[in-house]
Amino acid sequence: MGNSYILSEDQQDCLQELINIAYGSGTAAITEILDAFATLSIPKISIIETSELKEYLSKQVHVDTPQFIATQLVNGKFSSENLFIIDKNSAMNLATEFGLNNEEIQNPEELSDIILEITNILSSSTISKFAKEMGMDVSFSPPYVKLLESLEEMDNNFIDKYQKVIIISTMLNFQNQNINGELLILTTDETIEYIKELIDKILNEL
Repeated sequence: MGNSYILSEDQQDCLQELINIAYGSGTAAITEILDAFATLSIPKISIIETSELKEYLSKQVHVDTPQFIATQLVNGKFSSENLFIIDKNSAMNLATEFGLNNEEIQNPEELSDIILEITNILSSSTISKFAKEMGMDVSFSPPYVKLLESLEEMDNNFIDKYQKVIIISTMLNFQNQNINGELLILTTDETIEYIKELIDKILNEL
């Protein structure tokens, strides 16, 4: 499904700029906390049906390798759910950046704690900045993480919660480590309409 189904070209450009600003804030937060140079690739915005989510993810990650999936709810009028997906090898490299030793990075619980912290950083920094730019108030529920042996184990709860979603995806990369993670933001139909209203307000003020 093309973005034009929901967003006009001007709306799409405005949303893209707002997301770019928000993800810049996330990059700065990670770099400061880890004291390591991190980059977030230019965010890509897609609009798909939730029933297409697994197919979408299968093209983005190695589906046949263990994956950590962290989820976090964003509350308020910007009702959404964040997904941070990272393969196990990348998670182990990420743990090295946090200073864990070889024994510790073999422990799934230790890795889960690291991923929860990164999810919190990305969510609080990027979504808070995005919400501020849009003039919205948001709050966050505690994140939850689980390890899947393959993407096929991913449940279909998202289909019950969301009908159409805007997926905002980016890749997290570190200069000295082979770390690839993807952050997705799933929003409800009502949130999409609310975002469109706020974007139009911003465009009219230009």
